[in-house]
Amino acid sequence: MDEQGKKSKTPIIITAVAAVLAVAMVVVLIIVMKKKPNSDETSQDSGFVVTRELMLECQYAANDLLTQNFEVLRLFVFEGIGHLDEPDGNIPEDGIYTIDPDISGRYSSLDDIELLVKSVYTDEAAEKILHNIDGNGLSVYQNRKIQAEADSEPENSESTSAAVTEKEVLGISADFKPDASKRELWASHTFTLNPTSETACELTIYLGGGVNDSTDLSSISEDMIVRALMIKGENGWRFAEFVR
Repeated sequence: MDEQGKKSKTPIIITAVAAVLAVAMVVVLIIVMKKKPNSDETSQDSGFVVTRELMLECQYAANDLLTQNFEVLRLFVFEGIGHLDEPDGNIPEDGIYTIDPDISGRYSSLDDIELLVKSVYTDEAAEKILHNIDGNGLSVYQNRKIQAEADSEPENSESTSAAVTEKEVLGISADFKPDASKRELWASHTFTLNPTSETACELTIYLGGGVNDSTDLSSISEDMIVRALMIKGENGWRFAEFVR
């Protein structure tokens, strides 16, 4: 094979900055393959040709998905959403705390959380995150029925007690245990792209930042590396598995 038939290993470094809920800045250095000399395309061993247009599409998709993935990690791993305490600090009988509406932000219902997760992951991966994140059937967020005062006055005007009704609110499982050990590592990271077809792209993510075009990637500890697969479907690019 001549030099033009080989895939260049010289990376082009592109910097992108994305805000995560205005509380953290994720700086992503995207390392992409350099095109082969005298061509607008990069050739893979299988004969598949990676165009610059596809590489840019994957780059933008990966940047967006990783930004949203950081938010999913915040909700399902690093922090969760703050909840209201039960009377006397007891654990709720149904095993679900009521989310504090004053700090829930844009997540006022379970639908809001499901919409986020399904915008980042394939249906199968989203289902596992939402309803089996620990492999033992844990649903971190669930609907919870609580007693609440009715908006209208009771029909019996002689009654001195307010009418009570039941309503459904967003809750978080009492079994959820946040783990923020990798939060700072994810707050700044780099990644490489390797499109394998028009609808699939492999990512290698290097946690903690500090990777640039002079870094020997083979020297980085496996503990600091996360691998992911993006798949393009009818609704655009999605991660095939939870990236954590």
